[in-house]
Amino acid sequence: MKNTGVIRKIDNLGRIVVPKEIRKNLNIHNGDDVQIFIDEDRIVLKKYKKVLTIRENAQKYLSKVSKISNGSIYIIDKDAIIAGDSEELIGSKIDSKIVSKIEERKSDSGHNILIGGKDVEKYYYMEPIIVDADAIGGIIVLSSSDITDKDKTIVSVLNMIFCMEFY
Repeated sequence: MKNTGVIRKIDNLGRIVVPKEIRKNLNIHNGDDVQIFIDEDRIVLKKYKKVLTIRENAQKYLSKVSKISNGSIYIIDKDAIIAGDSEELIGSKIDSKIVSKIEERKSDSGHNILIGGKDVEKYYYMEPIIVDADAIGGIIVLSSSDITDKDKTIVSVLNMIFCMEFY
């Protein structure tokens, strides 16, 4: 565990302010959910990622749709790939342009994308996953050729399935 050297007082309502530097390092923004738990004699705050709860079922769905898709399909949170067709890409950081589109709640498509800091020369299409008005991640398809309407439909259907799991 990393010691930041920061000490804060708890106010009369039991609140503390998490310093800006720590929020920035952990990519925590206003309105983000934070999980609170106890670890022996410590109170631990951890950024809560709803999209991680999708991971358990994601591979089941992805293995089925990968057979009918022209491209490779991945589930991403706002930081990295969390599930997908290729195990080697799981955990890879995702292009900040894609993260911005997720936060704007907009789909995106194009050619060439940064994954894990490397330029991947593939076509892509991404739809954000929005649950309870929160953009929690996205579904992205990567292909060596143009993204087809069928691939876009597959992404949309997966998106609906994942969103329904939260209701």
